[in-house]
Amino acid sequence: MPRIKLTKSAIDALPSSKSDVVYWDTASPGFGVKVTPKGRKVFVVLYRTGGAGSKLRKYTIGPYGRVTLHQARVAAQKVFAAKLEGRDPAAEKREAKRRIVADRVEDLLETFIAQRLSQNRSGGEIARFLRREVGKTWGARSIHEIGKRDVVEVVTAIAQRGAPVAANKALKMTKTFLRWCVGRAVLDQSPAEGVPLPSKENRARPSAARQ
Repeated sequence: MPRIKLTKSAIDALPSSKSDVVYWDTASPGFGVKVTPKGRKVFVVLYRTGGAGSKLRKYTIGPYGRVTLHQARVAAQKVFAAKLEGRDPAAEKREAKRRIVADRVEDLLETFIAQRLSQNRSGGEIARFLRREVGKTWGARSIHEIGKRDVVEVVTAIAQRGAPVAANKALKMTKTFLRWCVGRAVLDQSPAEGVPLPSKENRARPSAARQ
């Protein structure tokens, strides 16, 4: 594979060929630009998982144009630093993608309903509520994409429909579901933690007989 000094002008001038060609940077071994037959240019990093003779890994940083040369160099240095720490950035990236596909909210919600609500006397009502308010809103998304703002938006939407008690109920149920995800090691932390109830709950006053 050819080695050149990577600069913006040098990358702009790189030609396409009949097969993929990687141009490695003379200033940073293991860092390069792959040029495809269609002329697409992609920043890549090549590293070994261990010492000499260990497996070679290729880490794709991103396409030139969307990623600048400077940004790609910074990303490459992070990959090399992670490798020195004994980590495998390419494997971590693959696992992250796998989790995004596997951990869909609707799938986790159905598992939660089956495992936690099937024996609950009011489980059917809670399940319908969660499917309607949480499942329809987040269903096809990965649980890892859900943040505190998403939780607030779901609860606020219910409150704005003039149902403050239902909004409080939705938040409590959502917190229970997300804590269950933490307990199953799907999430490290619940995005609902710290979200306050949208409405104050009035506690019943003691009856005159008890006073």
